[in-house]
Amino acid sequence: MLNRLSGVLNETVMGFLALAALSLGLSPFLFELPRGIEQGFDVAQWLIIGLFALEYAVSFALSTNWRKFVFDPWHILDAVIIVAPLLSLLPAVSESLRSTPALRILRLFRILLFVPRVSHGLERPAAPPPRPAASGKPRVTVLRPGDAAPRKSDWSELLQWAAAPTSDWLHASNLAPDRLMEVASALGVPRVMIEGALHESSYPRIESGASWTALTLSLPAAGDPIHRDPVLMLVTADDVLSLAPHPLDLQHLPVEPGALPWGPRCALHIIRLVLVRNEVLAGQLERTLRQIEALPMRESPESFFGQTFRLKRVLSTAKGDLWRLRGLLEMLADGRRLLPGLGPDQRESVAQLAEEADYLFETVDNLRESVLSLIELHLGIAAYQTNRFMRLVAIVSALALIPAVVGGLLGMNLGDAPWPVTLGQVAFGTLMLMLAVLYIFTAKGWIR
Repeated sequence: MLNRLSGVLNETVMGFLALAALSLGLSPFLFELPRGIEQGFDVAQWLIIGLFALEYAVSFALSTNWRKFVFDPWHILDAVIIVAPLLSLLPAVSESLRSTPALRILRLFRILLFVPRVSHGLERPAAPPPRPAASGKPRVTVLRPGDAAPRKSDWSELLQWAAAPTSDWLHASNLAPDRLMEVASALGVPRVMIEGALHESSYPRIESGASWTALTLSLPAAGDPIHRDPVLMLVTADDVLSLAPHPLDLQHLPVEPGALPWGPRCALHIIRLVLVRNEVLAGQLERTLRQIEALPMRESPESFFGQTFRLKRVLSTAKGDLWRLRGLLEMLADGRRLLPGLGPDQRESVAQLAEEADYLFETVDNLRESVLSLIELHLGIAAYQTNRFMRLVAIVSALALIPAVVGGLLGMNLGDAPWPVTLGQVAFGTLMLMLAVLYIFTAKGWIR
């Protein structure tokens, strides 16, 4: 119930109400109005203030942080709009303040409060903020073969490991750009490669270098289907270094077969985690799609298309990532691309991951096609309703054109007209013509 009220009393509606209150309040200052009309305008303003109070109460009830809600500048303005008129009704207010000049000043002050509220209602909704850049200290952990859990480390140990790698898996996240440059210099890898791999718009790929093989993956952010966490893995047969610009917990003991060397075991573990995250994401998107499909066909176009376009964007991103990941895994399974330590005997596990990626790709692709079909259906319904309305306008215009033309030809006064007709005869002929046009529209099937 509260969510429905919040959707009805949105910023656009409240801005329109503020504009209406502004017009009602300025009219007595600009024109001499009868006493009854002025009282009606005053009642309408109180009704608008009551709607502002209802919108404030609903938004406060739905807010998860009441302190942030109360001290928001626009909510402070709303509170003043609500409270200021009520103060004039208190018994403690003196009669001098209730006098006509003071009351007019109070009304003018109340009117001025609505001006910024109108401008706020005309603003477009703010776009979702981008993800904040990494701040604070980097997070470094180390996982060794046989350890049950990773241990915490620091940045200096990571730089020492980069200069002389051991058979460990080091993971560093929450990395600012300057930290990434330090890692690139310590490892002797191109800075451009690290910068390109750790952009949020990066895609799965593998690049072989002289000392390291770089595996770039895109991990759906937990609880946020819009954003994706890029991960760069630098792999050798025995060493692994994973880098992520945002805080990310990746290190768990790999469940891959123990026959695999440590490097590819960790790499395949991360690939499996990417597939699991995409599977969870596909389930969430499918549930969202089913909820949208259950909406009535006459649901608000703004809310419907906002949801479906956002869903289409997320599905398109997931489809592209899974398509590239599937191709990458198929090349690793066929031996067309090489991962250090992954021999022909160990490629069966990669082939299984490729099949999982293919299944997820087909699932996401089917969901995307369903979303596109749903969008086309609603666009068709919207076009049909628009055509019905335009057809009604055309019918009304055609019917109104007949008396307009007749009146224009004959004029308003038939007493001195050169035609021997009476007003009743003209009215009857006009009515018959309108009924004939209406019959033609009905016969054509335009009125149903």
